[in-house]
Amino acid sequence: MTPYQFHHLNFLKIAYNNFIRQEPFTLEEISAEEEQFILDFQQLIHDFEQGEALVYEEGELFLDRAFRMYPQLAHLIARDLLWFFGGSCLHNMADVELEKFQRLDELRFAAEEKGEEFDYINTRASIFGQN
Repeated sequence: MTPYQFHHLNFLKIAYNNFIRQEPFTLEEISAEEEQFILDFQQLIHDFEQGEALVYEEGELFLDRAFRMYPQLAHLIARDLLWFFGGSCLHNMADVELEKFQRLDELRFAAEEKGEEFDYINTRASIFGQN
């Protein structure tokens, strides 16, 4: 697993941990649909850890579903995951966000071409004005 993938696996795990601490998932009884959602979330994380080939498609579909089913919880999903999984997820991002993530990728690719280590977190913070 590349450092870039590892960061996104961590973002996915953080989102999962945030989701399971929110209603409706904290209720004593949850619906079958909500239980399946959590099981699918766990499966996505497992597939990501195992390097499954279809994880990108699964991730895109899952995040699309999360935004439709739980819009009130969408803020618990790192925006990085929308960019990472791409496709229909990109519709949930503003143009300015897309441009910043594009710039981040360009810097990452340039570092990789030079064989340099890329500090994703600090570079991201700089591009997004968070430091």
